[in-house]
Amino acid sequence: MNTGVLYYKIFERKVLATDYIEWAFYMLHNGKSTPSLNVLVSLSKPLNTFEVEEYFNRAITELNIAIPSSEESARHYVRYLLRETIDDPSKAIDNAYDIYKIVREHFLDEEQDIWYEISEMIDDLLYGDNIKDITRTSLTKCIVLESEHQLKNEVL
Repeated sequence: MNTGVLYYKIFERKVLATDYIEWAFYMLHNGKSTPSLNVLVSLSKPLNTFEVEEYFNRAITELNIAIPSSEESARHYVRYLLRETIDDPSKAIDNAYDIYKIVREHFLDEEQDIWYEISEMIDDLLYGDNIKDITRTSLTKCIVLESEHQLKNEVL
């Protein structure tokens, strides 16, 4: 998990101790190494959140990483969800709804209106009268295609 994604979870108060560990492994895999990063990857369950966060903060300082803004981290998280949707279409509907909520809160531009339309299709499929006879398969395909389009064109 990259730093922007992790900070989105921190800003939204959805971060878990295991997210910090996943981030540390990601950083090591990408050639970064510090004493605190090495300690983070060596921690095992049960994890003490305060200890994990302390080593994370030390690692951030040691790596001289700037804390991203809330909007910047939201962009990272949306791109993460887009890639995850393409890699695992079974997560498309859940991820699309999450993307819609993030876009609604952080980005108000016409290019992102598609996520409102997709959220409406999800609601019709799951809770509505589904007048358009939307199927899970067709909706998933639509979401994956839009995810590919947005990543390719670097919309976010």
